[in-house]
Order: sequence, then structure tokens, then C-alpha cells
Amino acid sequence: MDKTIIYYTCNAHKPEIDNLARSYLLKIGLPIISVSLNEEIDFGDVRIVMKGDRSPLMMHKQIVKGLEACQTKYAFLAESDVLYDPSHFDFTPKEDDKFYFNVNVWKQKWPEKFFIRTDNSQQLSGMSATTQLMLNFFKKRLAEIEKEGFNRHYEPRYNRENYSSEIPNICIRHDKNLTVSKWSVDDFRNKEYAKGWTEATSVPGWEGRIL
Repeated sequence: MDKTIIYYTCNAHKPEIDNLARSYLLKIGLPIISVSLNEEIDFGDVRIVMKGDRSPLMMHKQIVKGLEACQTKYAFLAESDVLYDPSHFDFTPKEDDKFYFNVNVWKQKWPEKFFIRTDNSQQLSGMSATTQLMLNFFKKRLAEIEKEGFNRHYEPRYNRENYSSEIPNICIRHDKNLTVSKWSVDDFRNKEYAKGWTEATSVPGWEGRIL
């Protein structure tokens, strides 16, 4: 398959979360480019280490570095605190000028067995597209952040399309996430983003797997 996983980590949260996420990515069977902050890690077919401070700016730099090393037509972003089901990577972007988001994702209040989902959770951790399209976007976004500062927008605001994998991914929320966790509809300033709010104590398709 003409796909590569771009895995990036800040090495700031609990090692058991990183290790769990990596264990599931290793089962996918796709090439992996890892971009690690300040530490060498034993993970990935191509392993890149970058020096610097953890921040949204550095995360964008890591993504750019990974995309620059990617040799396949398509790239899937993968974060170190997300558990990916293989069905996430079965998808192939349909158009070369669009960014695709897997919105079948549940968020876990780590380490509790408490999970929530909404209808339209577009996150970088669930994004895929052609490598060149993503590289162009992130280089431009990086220049904007360096010039104007970070405005809390991670995802592209145009040419976006959603899909849902057969089995959801699990985004682990912990004490070191760069973005704020929301555990109630009241936590949303714009209630439009809370549509489909659902709470659960387990995730469909993940029964019997280690969480």
C-alpha cells in the first residue's frame, strides 16, 4: 500500500501510554516514520529526533520533518496518545486536494473506563491526505505560527471531508495533552461541536483489548 504513518511524540506523558499506542501501530503493517522530541526511541522504520521545547509550534515542526521524509503518496498522522484500530488505515484518500478526517473516535478519561464521543471530532490525530498536500499545508501553517503566534487552530479550515472507520480509534486524555479535555456539554463554548455527545464505560469493537 502506498501509505506511511507519521508518528510524532513529545515524550512528556506516561511511558505506558506511549508504549500502548506503539504496540497497536506495530500491528498495522505500514511503514512508520517516528519524529521524537529530545529522545531517541526504539520505534519506526525511519527514526528522527528533534531538539526543542514541547509546544504547538514544535509539534508542527515535527510533522513537517516527518512528511519531508515520507516517500509514499499518502500519509496518515498518528499521535503517541491515540490507540489506532487497523480499520483506520483501510481508508484511502479519494481526492488529492482534500484532507480527510476519521471522526469515529472516542476519548478516554485516562486511566478511568470513562469514554465520550461527538459526531464531528476532526483532529490531526485522525487526518490523512496526500503527502504533498499535507506538507504544503503544514509548511504554510508553520510559517504563520512563527510570524503571528498560535491561534489554537490545528486542522486545515478548507477542503475537508469526514469518514468513519469500521472500529473507532481511542484518544487518551491525560494530564499532558496540549489541548483542553471536555467532559461535559457545558465545557463547549460552541455547542455545535458537542452534537452527538455520548458517554460510555467501554468502546464498541475494543472489547477484550488492553486499554
